[in-house]
Amino acid sequence: MAAHTVIRWADWTMSPDRSPEAPPIVHEFQCTTCQEEGPASEDFETARTWTFQHVGRNPSHQGYREIIHRFWRMNLVG
Repeated sequence: MAAHTVIRWADWTMSPDRSPEAPPIVHEFQCTTCQEEGPASEDFETARTWTFQHVGRNPSHQGYREIIHRFWRMNLVG
């Protein structure tokens, strides 16, 4: 017996996962001068505090990249 494949074209949407079991959003910052990363945290202020500590130790490191870990869900339309 041969395998049979069915392909169905469908429209999908994408949105942040807000389900009760969705992982929390996690914040993190990275220095754009030395690429060092601060601790990842669910609390934005905890993540941001690292940037002040880092620039205090390295006054020339004034640029930072925010990294957000946010989970998304695909939903079939219709």
